[in-house]
Amino acid sequence: MNPILSRLDQPAVRFIAVFFVLVVGLNLLIGLAWVDRNVVLPYTEVITALSASALELAGYRIHQQGTIMRSSSFAVDIRRGCDGVVATILLVSACLAYPAGWRQRLLGTALGYSLIFLLNLIRILVLFALGAQGAMDLFDFVHTYVAQFAVIALTMVFWISWASRQRPLYQ
Repeated sequence: MNPILSRLDQPAVRFIAVFFVLVVGLNLLIGLAWVDRNVVLPYTEVITALSASALELAGYRIHQQGTIMRSSSFAVDIRRGCDGVVATILLVSACLAYPAGWRQRLLGTALGYSLIFLLNLIRILVLFALGAQGAMDLFDFVHTYVAQFAVIALTMVFWISWASRQRPLYQ
């Protein structure tokens, strides 16, 4: 047997290959203008509307239009990269590539997506509150370093925890 093919039978190599194919494929998909305009943008607008509603419940007076939220003292535009889509792609790819049953894969994907959605919503709320309070240095630091790291790190912790509870279909 060809040594390259025999290596592809190894579960870890198979997982990595499927994971990377899914990550690349899904990133190419969201990079298409039609998908960006008809899927990613409306999704980001929903996140923005939910964030604006939550901020209003917290006492802020918010005007939201599309992906922009503004108060009397601060405004943000939720753009690509701030919508949780990349973290979702990584999680979906990892769950679907893992050699568990399809029910477990779909459940892991749904639970992980819910976590990412919640974390991203919290991230937007915290960042808006920092900006509205005029703490721009802290806003920049949290936006650039803390928030992105936290979403990705907690997504990884979720996936590792989920995967460790699965019984692989092949070993």
